[in-house]
Amino acid sequence: MIEGTAGLVIAFLLLTLIVQVAGAAVARNAAEAVVGAAARRASRPGALVEAEEARLATDLQTALPGATGVRVFIDLRPKRALATARFRWLPPGPDWLPLTIVVQAAAPRMVPP
Repeated sequence: MIEGTAGLVIAFLLLTLIVQVAGAAVARNAAEAVVGAAARRASRPGALVEAEEARLATDLQTALPGATGVRVFIDLRPKRALATARFRWLPPGPDWLPLTIVVQAAAPRMVPP
């Protein structure tokens, strides 16, 4: 009886860990898509960095409901736009260890003909 209960507890803990790791992978993938889109938007002529940073933060909060402490930064360089996002991922279920995800994307600056 005790061995069966211990086995079930271990199986439940492993299943929870697998779900959290998979959730973190999905969160990172979604964040990469959002940050990549922000870098492409910021690379357009006339783009305002402050507006794009605010939109990036809003898009991340919408796409990742478990994200807390979202910090975003967009840097317009002469040849490219660089977007960075950093947030703490709170997975569903127990929060065993802090996961901080950092995502960065670059897009070449668009130059009108």
